[in-house]
Amino acid sequence: MRTNSYILKKIFPVTLLITFFLCPKSDVVASDTVNVLFIGNSYTYVNDLPSLFTNLSASGGKTVVTDMSAPGGYAFEQHVTNSETISKIQLGLWNFVVLQEQSQMPVIEYWRYNSTYPSAFKLDSMIKASAPAATTVFYMTWGRRNGGQQCVTGYCSPDFIGFFHMQDSLKSSYSLISYLLNARLSPAGEAWRIARQLNPNVNLWDTDDSHPTLEGSYLTACVFYATIFNQSPVGLSFNGGLLQSDALFCQQCAWQSVLYYSGNETIADNFSLGQNFPNPFNNSTIITYSLNKPGIVNLVLFDILGRQILNPVNEFKAPGKYQTRLDLGNNLASGIYYYRLSVDKKFVSTKKLMLIK
Repeated sequence: MRTNSYILKKIFPVTLLITFFLCPKSDVVASDTVNVLFIGNSYTYVNDLPSLFTNLSASGGKTVVTDMSAPGGYAFEQHVTNSETISKIQLGLWNFVVLQEQSQMPVIEYWRYNSTYPSAFKLDSMIKASAPAATTVFYMTWGRRNGGQQCVTGYCSPDFIGFFHMQDSLKSSYSLISYLLNARLSPAGEAWRIARQLNPNVNLWDTDDSHPTLEGSYLTACVFYATIFNQSPVGLSFNGGLLQSDALFCQQCAWQSVLYYSGNETIADNFSLGQNFPNPFNNSTIITYSLNKPGIVNLVLFDILGRQILNPVNEFKAPGKYQTRLDLGNNLASGIYYYRLSVDKKFVSTKKLMLIK
């Protein structure tokens, strides 16, 4: 088990291995080739998600090399000490490293803060140490078809009333850790949400109501294409064995989901969040923000583990410029904290502040 305090203080393709060890690293990571390592579990290896992504990319004119470390049921915490995962990360040739957590742990509060987030920090540090230019990508998974209470070794989540309820929790967990680590987020679960909203009978879940069908995996591959290349997958010829109409539907849902996340900063045309002043500060600081449109403003302060500390603003605001003073007194220890502004429940911006006593 990796504690909170700890944070604070399939075989690799033979041809690629030969290339890596016989050629300079700069020749391996060619400008027209993207190398992606997938770290996860069955949500990654079922239907061979990396291969679906590779073939989809090829139909878009992209050259992609992928590998994965995905033992069944694995959590981030197990990957931290798994020799295969470590050795693959340490190859250091990756442009992107995808991290997929065990599907239930992010929605169970105990495991989220005592395992998922601490281990995510550790894995991200390992990635940066081996390949400083690599981008960490969090693979947001999806809720169970019918929701329900999720339990892992004695700790349980709320009893989710359905897919959308559980997906809300996954979205929150993955979004926050992505922002805390300045990582990229591949919002597969949100693409599943869009697909389910547009077609309640869409065939994304297998018979266990958890793992993906081929269509579910193809949808997820489309999300990765849009996330990694910042390009629309709509119209790509590779259909993964699906009907072309179903493949097109997945491509459209994937692009909508990624547009939402990658486009969040465009909301700054209507809302903006300033850097707190002073920063660093002792006990008291001021946060400024402005609105060009009315909306419900939510300003939240988090610690480095993503736990909510304060919620100083949560109310309807008219257009204008605002200041919020944080008087923390002696309630918090010195260190780094994060504050996030959202308007009408849409993410706007997260910034870092430092408390020094």
